[in-house]
Amino acid sequence: MRHVAYLCILITLSATAWAGDDVILLGMVEDVPGVYYGESHSTKVRVIFSHQGNQWRAFKSNCENTECLTNITSSYPKEVTWYIGLDGRQVGKVTARTPEKFNFYAHVGLQDIIKGNAPVIGKVSDEFSGFGGELVHRPLVAVSKPNFHNPQKWKRYQPNPALVEQALQVMRKNAPAVCKKGSNETEPLIPFHYGQGDLKIRAHKSANGSLLLTVSVNGAYCCESGDGDGGYDAQMFAINPSGDTHYLGPGLILVDAGDYDGNGASELVMSLSRYNRGGYVLFSNTFVEEARFEFGYH
Repeated sequence: MRHVAYLCILITLSATAWAGDDVILLGMVEDVPGVYYGESHSTKVRVIFSHQGNQWRAFKSNCENTECLTNITSSYPKEVTWYIGLDGRQVGKVTARTPEKFNFYAHVGLQDIIKGNAPVIGKVSDEFSGFGGELVHRPLVAVSKPNFHNPQKWKRYQPNPALVEQALQVMRKNAPAVCKKGSNETEPLIPFHYGQGDLKIRAHKSANGSLLLTVSVNGAYCCESGDGDGGYDAQMFAINPSGDTHYLGPGLILVDAGDYDGNGASELVMSLSRYNRGGYVLFSNTFVEEARFEFGYH
């Protein structure tokens, strides 16, 4: 009887662990491509971060075997009512449930929507396609409380010539070395002395003049072997109004910004896409604090 009572206590704790007023969950509504031939896309909510005690933490995400895909579900909330937002406003509400197991490594954290319909914003594109490469609708931030106000007012910003030059200098100073294809097998890659015309820039700007730059180099490859297929990931930088640059890393693209924990400052959620890797990274406290939810595809 003692063992039965102990088990009941554990079940109760598991069911209520995420119900406290001081716990905030952050997820992502995703357009999930089918796995098998002919299987259609589905819309799900991926549980990615929790906030408690003034700190964001990522849920366990990087499974290395199929047994983990079953066991890991116990560390996730069983059911969540999600408020869905974009650009500082609520755009939807759904309830989603964690399955008994996650079927694939790249499906870690995905809940099935059991009530409501998630909104679809825009057309399908490759902007958030990830390692799989399929065209998908953009992801949308989901929060267990309707916290979407964006105090720093991060907005998409159209690059001008001065910003392009700034991005070029930031890349040359802070980013890893870049190569391009050589002319023969003896020298398959050679250094790439890229210029403004080789850059593709995705920029955001805050109300105080801070910049967030995601910079790609067209036709670029990693100079050192062993990094996946050799493709050169886009590089992300944060630049404050004084010009100080913070290198945030490769393979990141901003999904949205908002005060998700209600502390008066915006958090920024990035999608992560690298060779055989996917996930999300959350930056808070002016990029000082970072939480990383990352998984493999194989």
